[in-house]
Amino acid sequence: MVSRLLYLEPGQLRRAWAFFALYLVLFAALTLADGLSLAMFVARLGADELPRFQALSAACVMLSVGWYLHAAGRKDQKRLFVVILLGPLLLFLAIWAGLACNVLAGRALGLLFLGRELAFALVLLHFGAFLQEFFTRAELNRVMPVIYGGGRLGGIAAGAALEHFSGRVEPMHLLLLLAALLTAGIAGVILIDRHTQRVEEPDTPPQREPEASGGAMGFLALIRRSRLLFWISASTIALFVCRTGLSLACNRCFQRELGNEAELARFLGRYAQIALAISLPFQLLLVGRLVAWIGLRGTQLTYAALIVAAGVCGWGEMTLAGAVFARFVEAELRYGMRNPVAQMTVNLFPKHVRTQARGWSLGILIPLATLVAALGFDLLVRSKAFYAVTAMTLLAAVGYFLTSLGLAANMGQPPGEPAGRAPRSRRIQPARGSRFSQPTAS
Repeated sequence: MVSRLLYLEPGQLRRAWAFFALYLVLFAALTLADGLSLAMFVARLGADELPRFQALSAACVMLSVGWYLHAAGRKDQKRLFVVILLGPLLLFLAIWAGLACNVLAGRALGLLFLGRELAFALVLLHFGAFLQEFFTRAELNRVMPVIYGGGRLGGIAAGAALEHFSGRVEPMHLLLLLAALLTAGIAGVILIDRHTQRVEEPDTPPQREPEASGGAMGFLALIRRSRLLFWISASTIALFVCRTGLSLACNRCFQRELGNEAELARFLGRYAQIALAISLPFQLLLVGRLVAWIGLRGTQLTYAALIVAAGVCGWGEMTLAGAVFARFVEAELRYGMRNPVAQMTVNLFPKHVRTQARGWSLGILIPLATLVAALGFDLLVRSKAFYAVTAMTLLAAVGYFLTSLGLAANMGQPPGEPAGRAPRSRRIQPARGSRFSQPTAS
């Protein structure tokens, strides 16, 4: 009954629950880090300082993901995951000790923002690779919305903690709770590695698929001849330029409308609970069915239209209601709607190309787009050209919709099809004996 409600086949729920619990803990930590870093940074330094630190964070993310891609083939998945979680754990403990002893102040809070960005990038990058060790490609299309739904529950719990405790203790002391959650995440990774059976999946499916040989140069050659990868890349760049502008506009509004650090932390905690409570049933019950009903194409275009609406809300001086809506679309719906669809799109490729595609997106495209956009927004903010900021954000939102049209037009094309050939219809085939049809790629 529960498996049918969650659009899973028999036995998949039993295998997925441990990963659901792990992602619950990890996303609780990430949500808490997000609320704390934004509240402390905006209240103490001001939202106008965000673009500069976003640019620095983007550069650091590029370097860290470069390290990750180098290390991914040389370490086992469990050990690498532990290293990824241990880094921010030690950093957040060091920041707490520095703040408690009045050693750190002012711009040093940028370290907290930097730690949050690095944790988000590396945890999200590696969690997908970690799942591939335990589920086949066909299984991932079903279990991912459910597993990622665990993150919604974890975020709700973290938001409740942020709202409840911010009025009773200084927000910086919640860094200890954040460290405890990361420690629990490390324990969860170790337990899953010891007690969960891995799966073996052939790297090349029966259809002709892209070949990415020759390391980085071979993958760049694949991008040039694959229209699907090209439009994935173009749409990702447009989305994260838009997201950088929306983040600036939202946080300038929060700084203007709200008071001190504790009040801002309580507001962000309350927002996280409400927003994630809305996105949880949507992700658990609707995303899989939405993809089955209107396909990856329709779901991608639906999210792109919402991004345009968020960009319109940012025109001029953003209201508090507009800021809440824009943050919900660019954050919660990005994780709950866009990211599962993006993962399903990448899953059209064979396993070795999937890892490269995630590294290309998370390690190069996203930080590079964020870096360039943040530097541009920083220049505009310091020039007091605030209407130019909103215009650039709206332009990027429209660009995301247009590139999503290109992406949708090529989702039915075999991923390795050269750019000069016409797309052919393609459907992800159901597993033998399945009661459900798989979501279509078109």
